[in-house]
Amino acid sequence: MKKIFLDSIYGSIMATLLYLVLFYPLVLIHRFDWYDMLLVTLSISPGIFIMFFIYHSDEYDKEPVWLLATCFILGAINLHFDVDILEFVFSYINVENNFLRVGGEALTVSITEEMLKFIVVFLIIFPNKSFDEPFDGIVYSVFVGMGFATAENITYVLQGSSSVAFFRMLTAVPAHFAFAVIMGYYLGKAKTCKVGKKWFYVFLSLFVSITMHAFYDYFLFLDFVPGIWLGGVVTLGVAILFARMAILEHLAASPFKK
Repeated sequence: MKKIFLDSIYGSIMATLLYLVLFYPLVLIHRFDWYDMLLVTLSISPGIFIMFFIYHSDEYDKEPVWLLATCFILGAINLHFDVDILEFVFSYINVENNFLRVGGEALTVSITEEMLKFIVVFLIIFPNKSFDEPFDGIVYSVFVGMGFATAENITYVLQGSSSVAFFRMLTAVPAHFAFAVIMGYYLGKAKTCKVGKKWFYVFLSLFVSITMHAFYDYFLFLDFVPGIWLGGVVTLGVAILFARMAILEHLAASPFKK
């Protein structure tokens, strides 16, 4: 585990530096300044680290890099559809009760984001022959989730500040990671279980990830209630514990394990 962690840190640093080199011309033409580069670094580095960590954790049968890159790209593109869908749906949410209104918004966000990730993993990646062990569900789901989270982070951070970048680094990225692991956990079971239980696990992959995401967002969206954000922290903690157990279980169940 120590080697996996160190390799992940080294890989994420190199990938982040490569990412920044691509952004550097924007500094030269004065579209970005060095402060913007700092914000970009804070917004992309957590997701990159998580992807390297998951990739190195898959010790027995690593997935094709081109397929993982496809997951990341499609996850990032999902942000465009997410914004359009949410703008359309929110225009119809007109409830006077603040608690119901926030609940509707939290549920809409969670359903939209998790459904878009699910479509990529289930319709595009799930049938691929490279998806051949339970842990693959987690790997592919995390790469899709980190593509979405990275694109979302850059969008928020460049409109905010370093405090926004730091806050999202500690909350939003781990949340997307945990929800992606939960979805991938059940999709991994669906891929390798008996036919009769396949659709039950497919249903759980969406239902559980949406439910956890909705509770997390609901507590954070209730910013007019002092201290209620702690509920979001608790929800995130439960999701991360679930994710940890899911990762360990699927790694132990690998048919390629010697």
